[in-house]
Amino acid sequence: LRNVAEPVMKTKPKKRIFFTHYKTGEEISKIVSELPHLNSNPNNARMIYWNHTDDCFEDISKKSIIRLEDIEE
Repeated sequence: LRNVAEPVMKTKPKKRIFFTHYKTGEEISKIVSELPHLNSNPNNARMIYWNHTDDCFEDISKKSIIRLEDIEE
C-alpha cells in the first residue's frame, strides 16, 4: 500500500484530524493527508489517512471523527 499512496502523500495538503480513541474516548489530534483512492467506498465505516507524524497509515472509524481542519503551510 505504501507504494500506492506515496505520490498522493507528497502532493495532498496536510490536515489536522481530531478523533476519539475507540477504547478510552480520549480526544486525539494528528497531522494527516487524505487518500481518496483508498476511501472510495462511501459505505465503508472507516477512513484511511496518511499520518505525517508517525510516517504510517492511520485507520480511523468515521463515527469517531470530531473534525478535520486545513493546515496552512
